[in-house]
Amino acid sequence: MTDRRTKSRPFIALLSVFSQAMKFLVKAVLFATLLLLIVWFNYLDIYYFGKTHLARDADAGSIPYVLVPGAGRNYPSSPNPNYAFLGRMDSAAALWQKHPHIKLILSGYDDGRWYHEPHDMLEALTLRGVPDSACLLDKSSADTFESLQFYKRQYGETPVIIVSQRLHLHRALWLASRFGITAWGHEAGDYPGGTPRWFYVREFGARVKARLEIWGWMKHKRETEY
Repeated sequence: MTDRRTKSRPFIALLSVFSQAMKFLVKAVLFATLLLLIVWFNYLDIYYFGKTHLARDADAGSIPYVLVPGAGRNYPSSPNPNYAFLGRMDSAAALWQKHPHIKLILSGYDDGRWYHEPHDMLEALTLRGVPDSACLLDKSSADTFESLQFYKRQYGETPVIIVSQRLHLHRALWLASRFGITAWGHEAGDYPGGTPRWFYVREFGARVKARLEIWGWMKHKRETEY
């Protein structure tokens, strides 16, 4: 009898380990499912908000500023041209030519060495017929949150049109609303074959980041400078 109990102990111990492992696995699956649902809901919330705040042509006639978020420039002759940059420049220039009273705020990052986003945008717009006097430069915004933070500090709640591709535009409009800024979106030209699929994956993370920024769970360098 003692021998049987002794022999069954390893089996009982194995069952106990298996049971604990299954409980952990179930909890992990439930947690992952819940997390994915939260991320998905956040994505859709920002999507539906942005979708309902796209500008009509009439809106531009009464709005004094257009915000153009930065995007790295690659020239069309390079192996991988940045169509996001080109699309924003084409759209911003066309918008100004139709409504020359507006000021274009070129917001991006300039580290004095590798990144010169505002100057790249200014140069590209100049080539498209937009004069320097129509452009205002923000050289210290590393992302969309900081671009809107800059706008809020400089121009308060003055209505603004944001020019960008649709996927990014929805997030920018949502962020603007959280800053108390009345913003409308002007959709820029996209990639020739449509938005690359990996951009959608990236955008899930970017929208989570945007939510955490608004909640104050992520701090920016600029926030510590004021």
